[in-house]
Amino acid sequence: MKVAFDAVEGLRRQWACELGRYGIRVVTLKTGGIPDTLPAAFPGRDDIIAAIEQAALLQRAATLADVGNVAAFVASDGARTMTGSEVNISCGAILD
Repeated sequence: MKVAFDAVEGLRRQWACELGRYGIRVVTLKTGGIPDTLPAAFPGRDDIIAAIEQAALLQRAATLADVGNVAAFVASDGARTMTGSEVNISCGAILD
């Protein structure tokens, strides 16, 4: 999993450097697992959700609404100075 995060980080940095001159901002959103995306009948779903919540410092998992709220902010003028950034939406399940 670390390799995948490193690859995304490299792309984020490269794209921010290359696209900034065109006014294009690059921000990645990192989640620690979103239980809303697991089908209700997914084998072991409850155990997976419990593990995510237990691993998170806030003792809960982020929801799709949480991710949407952060994405809306990042896309807004309120975040116009952000580029080359990563926003962690994992409730503390992932620490950088």
